[in-house]
Amino acid sequence: MKRNTITETKEFEIQENLFPNEALNNVLDFSTTLKELRKTVDPNLIRQRAGRRDRDGNVHMVEYVEWHTVADVLDDKAPNWGHAVKDIRSIGEIISVTVAITIDGVTREGIGTGKAISETGIKKAEHDALKRAAVKFGIARELYKKEFDSIEHSDETVVEPQTSVDPIAKSLGDMVTAKQLGMIRAISLASAIDAEHECSQMMHCRIDELSKRAASDLIEHLKNLQQNTFPMRRAG
Repeated sequence: MKRNTITETKEFEIQENLFPNEALNNVLDFSTTLKELRKTVDPNLIRQRAGRRDRDGNVHMVEYVEWHTVADVLDDKAPNWGHAVKDIRSIGEIISVTVAITIDGVTREGIGTGKAISETGIKKAEHDALKRAAVKFGIARELYKKEFDSIEHSDETVVEPQTSVDPIAKSLGDMVTAKQLGMIRAISLASAIDAEHECSQMMHCRIDELSKRAASDLIEHLKNLQQNTFPMRRAG
């Protein structure tokens, strides 16, 4: 049955008249939202885990928040937020996930890694990526700043030269990049080199634990193996 066009016109006019006020009430001031997101996280929601080990063998604890705490903060302070998984890459036994968070039309991304061979590892990668994207909006940023300041202070107070460099990343900003992981995988596949084994032998840790500097050293090591391997294959 065809609807009465007069009724439809009246409904449209009502919606049109209400829309400006409704839109005005729903628009959030982005700068105000950022100030709310940057507020200190409730201390009761902060967790601790073992972090870096200094030269004296002392383990320094790192403070962090769970991904669901981050989601709760977003729900409370920026209820119009949304997120999307932008990229998933499998690099050997490692999976890299890129997550984007959008608030009021502003999008910021974060990358997380985990073990690709387990569902837990995949979830960890997505949850870490969500948290790292949220940090760029200011959520729990004070915790990461505290970690960076601790590392910088430790480095400045040590005057004797380092005899060895810890290959494990000491912070999120120091972690192996997605580009480096891609290069490691490409060399490994092209040359049939077990990159994870080489990393374990050379660095005594997993690839996803490497710092950027250690990852660069591993890439150079794999390139040298690649150059030495190819002539042997051609001769055979």
